[in-house]
Parts: sequence; C-alpha cells; structure tokens
Amino acid sequence: MTQIDGDNDGTPDGIINLYEEYTNLTGNVIQAGVWFDPNFTFALNENTGDLFLWDLNESSTTPTDYSFELTNSDCGSDTVALTINLILGPFSGIALPTNLDDVNVQVCDEGSTPTDLCIPLPDMDLFEALESLPSPHTNGQWIYEGSSPNFVNISDSELFVTIPYVPGPPLVDEETFELVYRVEGIAPCNLVQETRVKISVVRQVFSGLAQNTRICEASILNGDFDNDIDLTDDEFLLLEDIEGTWEMDMFGQVTSLGDSEININDIYQQIIANNPRFGCVDVDFTYSVDQRSGVCEDASTTISFKLYEYLRPFLQTNFPEFCEDDPSLPTTINLYDQLTFASENGVLFDYPSDACTQWSFISGPSNLGLVSNSGGCTPSTGYTHLGTVSLIDAEPGTYVFRYTVSPEVNCSSDDFTAVDYSDACTSTPDSTGFCDEESAEVVIVIYPKNYAGENTIGLSFCETDLSSSIDLIGLLDTNGVDDPIYVGSLGNWFDVDTGNLVNNPFIIPEINGQQTFNFVYTTTTANNCLDRADLSFTIYGQYSAGTDNAVQVCNDENIFNLFDLLGSNVSTIGSWTGPNGFTSATNDVFFDPSSYAGGDYIYTVPDNGDDTVFCTGGQAVVTVSVIQNANAGLDMQTTVCRSDLQVDLINVLDPAADLGGVFEDVDNTNALNGSVVDLSLLEEGNYNFQYTVQGDLQCNVSTAILSVSVIDVEAPNAQNQTFCLTDAATIGDLEILSSAFDFNWYDSAESTDTLPLDLLLVNGEDYFVSAIDSDGCESDRTQIIVTLLSFNDSNCDDCEINDGISDNDDNENEVLDLCNLPEIFPGYEIKIFNRYGTLVFKGNNNTGLFDGTSNVSLTIGNRLPSGTYFYVFNPNDGITDAFQGSVYLSR
Repeated sequence: MTQIDGDNDGTPDGIINLYEEYTNLTGNVIQAGVWFDPNFTFALNENTGDLFLWDLNESSTTPTDYSFELTNSDCGSDTVALTINLILGPFSGIALPTNLDDVNVQVCDEGSTPTDLCIPLPDMDLFEALESLPSPHTNGQWIYEGSSPNFVNISDSELFVTIPYVPGPPLVDEETFELVYRVEGIAPCNLVQETRVKISVVRQVFSGLAQNTRICEASILNGDFDNDIDLTDDEFLLLEDIEGTWEMDMFGQVTSLGDSEININDIYQQIIANNPRFGCVDVDFTYSVDQRSGVCEDASTTISFKLYEYLRPFLQTNFPEFCEDDPSLPTTINLYDQLTFASENGVLFDYPSDACTQWSFISGPSNLGLVSNSGGCTPSTGYTHLGTVSLIDAEPGTYVFRYTVSPEVNCSSDDFTAVDYSDACTSTPDSTGFCDEESAEVVIVIYPKNYAGENTIGLSFCETDLSSSIDLIGLLDTNGVDDPIYVGSLGNWFDVDTGNLVNNPFIIPEINGQQTFNFVYTTTTANNCLDRADLSFTIYGQYSAGTDNAVQVCNDENIFNLFDLLGSNVSTIGSWTGPNGFTSATNDVFFDPSSYAGGDYIYTVPDNGDDTVFCTGGQAVVTVSVIQNANAGLDMQTTVCRSDLQVDLINVLDPAADLGGVFEDVDNTNALNGSVVDLSLLEEGNYNFQYTVQGDLQCNVSTAILSVSVIDVEAPNAQNQTFCLTDAATIGDLEILSSAFDFNWYDSAESTDTLPLDLLLVNGEDYFVSAIDSDGCESDRTQIIVTLLSFNDSNCDDCEINDGISDNDDNENEVLDLCNLPEIFPGYEIKIFNRYGTLVFKGNNNTGLFDGTSNVSLTIGNRLPSGTYFYVFNPNDGITDAFQGSVYLSR
C-alpha cells in the first residue's frame, strides 16, 4: 500500500484508479460514468474514479467493507453498470525514528505527581509515536510488551504509567516502555501487521501542596508568632520534591536558595511601620523545582500567609434626644454619626463600609425604617453603613440599635483560600485565623409633647355670615386620639405673616374683597418639647361692579378706558362682555372708537367665595354710541410721467378713503381742475395736493396729503442717416446721439405701435424715436429720414458674388455666396446654366444656395462636373434690373 504512486511522480501517494484496476483485472474497458461509494468513506472522486487509499481509516474485515458502484449512460442512471469490492490489507504504521537512547518518543509523565495520581492523566496518545503520513489503520490494538510495575494501562490509544519519585541523584526519574501496534486483515491480504515503538517517560517534578494560613493581628500582638517557623514543615508545604529552592521575598526573610525559615512578627512590624491601617496583606513565599528533562516543565508552589488587621472597639458618645413632632426634628438621622471610633497614634480606626457591616434593631416602638444588611459582605439593596433612620411621625420612646462590624471588612473582596490537606487527594477548608467582630449600641430618645391640635388649612367664610370675632381654638381640627387641645398659660397664637401675638377670640378687620389669615398655635412642655398647629382661613367680601353709564364718541377720537366710567370703589377682578362677541378677562378695556362697535358693554364681577362659601357678585352697563366720521385715508404718494399729460387724484387716494371730499392745490401750481392735474403745465419735480372730507359736524375734519412726483424725459438727439442698399440695414442699425435706459421706434409721430429692431429700412421713409427712462417714462419723439443708396452706387461696396466653388469640404467657397442679396430682395430668383445653355439650378429664398448640385427635372441630386457655369440673378422688386455672371465649379 505504501508503495503506490498514482501520479508517477516518484513519491508514493496511495492513489489508484478504479477504471484502470478494472482494465488490469479483466482486460476490458468500460464506458465512463459516475462512481458511488455506498459506505460514504469520502475517499473516492466520483467523476475520475480516483480512490485515495490513505483516506480509508480501517483495514478490511469483510470482503464488502469497501464497495464502489459505477453508473453510465449505457446502462442508465438507475442501473449499476459495475461494482468493485476492494480488500484493504492491514497497515500498522511506520514508527518515528529512534534517538541516541534507542527510543522513538520521549514524553513527560503527567500523572506522576501526588495530585495527579488522584485523577490519573494519560501521558500521551500512542499514535504520536507513528508517522502521520500514511496514517496507520485505526482498527488495530496497542499492546504493552513488558512487566514493569509502573505500567498502569492503555485506554484506546492513550498510555497511562507512573514514574515513582526517588529523592536525590540521579535527578532524572525515567523508564522506557516497549509497545506494539497490531492491525488484523483478511485474505488474500496479510492477516496481521505489527509496528513496535519504545516510549521513554520522564517523571514531572512536584513542588508540593501549599497549606495557606490566616493570621489575625491580635494573635501576633499576643506573641503567638514571635518564633521562627520552617516553611518546609508539613503544616505549610506538603509532599514536595526536596531538590527545590526558595525565592527571595520582599520582607527579607529568605536570605538564600536553601533558606526556608521566616518570622511572622518581623514581617508584621515592617507592615505597620508603613501603614497601621493595612486592612489585610498577602505574604507569599515561592518554592521552585527545576525540570529534569526538556519534555517536562519547571514546578513552583506559593505558600501564602494573609495577615488581617484586628477590629478596634467603638462606642456611642452622642445621645440624641428629640421632642415628638418638633418642627426642628430632622427627617432622618445617621446612626453611624453617633459612634466614636478608636484612635491610636493619630490613626483613626473607623469602619464606614457598606460591606461586611450590619445595623440591627434591638428595641423601641419601631425600627424607624432601618434597612438591615442581609447580604453580609455583598450588601443587600438599600443598605448603607450610615444606618439612616426616619424620624417622621416617630412615636415617643427609647430606640436601641446595634452596629456590628465583621472582621472581613478589612478584606471584603478577598478570594484567599486556606485548606488542610490530609493527603494529596483530600482537603478540608481551614476556617481558623479570622479576627473577632466588634459591635456597639446606639440609643435615641423621643419625648412626648402637649397636644396643640391638627393643622387646619383652607377654611372659608363669607363676611356677612360672621359676627365681629372668631374663637380660633374652636376652628382647629383634632385627630380624635390625642388629649384635647392644650389650652393654658403656655399656649399662644401668632400671626405667621407678621410674627405678632394674636388675641383669642380674634376680632375681624374690614375685608376688601377677600383676606386670608395664617396663624399658628404653640404649646411647650417641661422638657421644652414644642407642639404647634397651623390655622389658615379666608374671609370673603362682596365685589362691587360700579354704576351704569352712557357715552357718545366719534370713531376718530382718542382711546379711553371703559372702567373709568363705572364710578369709584369698583372691584378690579371683573370681566367685560359686549357687542359682536366682545370679551375681556381684565377690568381695563381701552376702547378704540375707530375699531370697537357701539352698544352695551357689561362689566361683571364674580361671586366671591369657594366651594363652601358663596357671596353674590353683580353687573354694571356702559352704553357707547359711536358716530362714524368721514375718512380721508392715509397720506399717499405717486410718480407720473409728464408724457401721461394728466393724472386724476381720485386714483391716488387711499383705497380706504371716503369719496365726496375736496382737493386743494397746496403748492398753487394752477394745474388742478377738480380732481384732475394737467401735467403739461408742470415742470419735472414734486407737487403736494390735500384731500379734505368731513362727516358728522360733531367730529373733526379728516385730511390726507397726496404727493405727485412728475418725471420729464429729454427727447433723444438723432440725425437723418444714409445706408447702402447692400448693407441690408435694419432699425437696430440706426444711430442715436444721446443715451437712455431704452428707446421706442415708431413709423409716425402719432403711432402707438412700436417697430421691431430687425425691421429692414426702406429708402425715403421717416422713422420716429423716443427715449425711455428706468421708471418707464417716455420722451417726445425725434424724426429720422433714411436714404438707401442704390445697388450700383459708387459710394457703396459692390456685392461681390464669388466666381468659384470648390466642393472639397474645406469650408471655403463651398457654395455660391450671394452676399446680403437674399435679405435685400426677399423675392429674388436665380438661375444657373451650364456652358451648353442648359438650366441646371433654380433657387430663391426657399431653397439652399448653389453648391454644385442640380435641382431641376431629370438631373435632381446630380453632382455637376467641374467647369464654368453662368447665372442670372433677378431681384424681383419691380425696381432693380436683373444681372448675370459666371462661376467656376472645381471638383
């Protein structure tokens, strides 16, 4: 199997081809198709028939273990054309090369240390002693050939052995084990194949089991640790290899590699010298054993001592005393603040921690809302070391609480573990070494008070329902539980707003609208415990709406306040209603005659009182008559052009102005006639006219100033002008000697239709131009007479028609250029003849220019040959004679 080289590259690969195997066995060739592996060994290429023997993991145990089926088009996809059964002989693999010690593999014994013996670990997977390619078949068996007592067993392919520890030289504890891997097969292949290997197993060194120790500071102070201790004692380190060394520590206890003696008291003195409140400190000592072979590792063990600060006692030195329901009584108090903690050499030993502390309720009427800690060093929700209690509504009595501090408060997040090992496999937790807890009680006293009654707020009375005085004690509520309201020499009434003493019965003063009185009643006991009751009541009076009134005003008079018309001593808390849904929530209504409607305006004052008291309100009416005066409108301004000739001032009035008034010529221009201003009588400038109108004679005259700005535009300066007919000049070519925003052109002095700028000029015609300014005003018109020189006039350049056409796409002389003649003579006609007198082209403004192509019957579209052609141009204007010429066409 290992010698198969499927691709013949000189390197075995274990690949055979099922098509080739069939041909080698039978001498036949079968049609190719698709191969199928019923056992799904995933070692077959279904398209090529290549079978990867090295991917078959087990040797054959039956003839049909490896069966492969072929389907092809000859037999159809549902019929198996060929089945090949492969017998795969056993392959036990190739052992790795041996080293100088004649072993194939050397490994570290993972199960040689005392703790690993408790739960045996495999030393290696034996297949690691064999070459990975080709891999051995996995249906074989590993067999130990030997009788060493240190051999334990083989589980599947995992080797379990134990190499015992032998103190002292030689330092390497090692043993070599011989094993064989056997794989069985079936005929006609080998029935069995074996591969032998030698495994060298080296023992892993062991640095021992640490027995960690807790030590309370009090134990050190008691002298329990004054003497040196040896770390190699089983009390601290168990089952270690004796060849190890100790590492130097930060406290200078270990002075050499073989030094294992330390002094806890000496370490403690170094700690407190730097920090008396050290909480807790880990002191570690590390023992290391170096590995004996490269396949194993070094081992180290750390022995830990944890030193705990002991708790100092504390006690209550503040003894709070309060009076029941005292206004100065704090709503809460922190019990922790009542404690005094020990101080040593200027260092305060207090314990303000929420973790590892506890407040407990010992005795009293209630726990005052104290939250205890049920979570220990993981504080429960709401707990705090402050021990906050609520004194709101606290009953009189003596309250006792206790604050307890756990020694773990100094090291509450510690994960230190201390155990006692009876052997390498069995251990029990060590709970010794903890410090004692500390606690102290806190007492709070609340004294009772004389009952002053309950706070009584929001009483209401109508002034008319009361006599001249009120018994204030009789107004206070009681709770029905305490003694009757205390009335005696130690009880007094005070006005909260003024601080003055108030007599009882209380004399009612004069009420204006309503008045609220805020009083307090106080009583004092022999223990100076004060009780008080607040009393608040309101006395309501009746509101005055005033007297009815009437007034007449013009709509253009000044604004006035309706409230002023109601008389004196009127309440200001009323509201108004009036015509057209008018409302006002305030007493002041500033009446504007120009916008308010006339009618009855009603002032209403509300009923005075609340849900329990009712004092009737009232109304008063102010009747307002509004006389409508005529309105001349706002002052207005307009800009006009003098060329507009006239303007009607009625059109200038404010649209809101009333008609029927009189226009006055304020500037004495003598251009005003009625409402019309004759602009021809005015120069450019600004002119003022006044419009006056009056309605009712009781009302004032209304006027408005109308300002008219007259703009006069200067006529343009222009002269008669001459052009050549061949220029095809338009109105846009006429020159004007003055500047303006714009110009308009007309064909007469009176015409209202403007001429377009691209209109061709006509010989002997006169044209009229006016200037336009930026406001759109137009000037008088200036006349211009145009003269057009004839076609052949000597003062004009000839309109030269090109005498040659070169149809060579160079964009020069491509067509017969007629100058401006088509524009000058829009009705023109041109005929072109060849040298034989035959008409070859006929054109006008509706055809293109002649480019050497015929457009007449029988020759339409023909490209004419090179040569001389003759043309006749007829202007067809009834004035200008026709003329002729020649042109040479070059191809």
